[in-house]
Amino acid sequence: MEMDALDKLEERISKAVDLIEKLTQAKRRLEAENAHLKETVSQLSAELKDQKDAATRLERQTAVMSERVKEKVEGLLSRISSYEQGLS
Repeated sequence: MEMDALDKLEERISKAVDLIEKLTQAKRRLEAENAHLKETVSQLSAELKDQKDAATRLERQTAVMSERVKEKVEGLLSRISSYEQGLS
């Protein structure tokens, strides 16, 4: 009867060791995946910052161009108005 108890204990210990090995492998895999995901997040964050900076620059350029176009149109309208007054 003692051998049965020892055999069962040995089997339980063996199963526990197998489980520990599987969990250790899973932990290593998850740590590697986590490191990869952190790197991906870091890269995406940098790209997002670059895109936001580019959008800000584009908005500024658009505002400057709009102001220039507005000034030119106003100048042309003024010239047309002066020309029309000269014809009257």
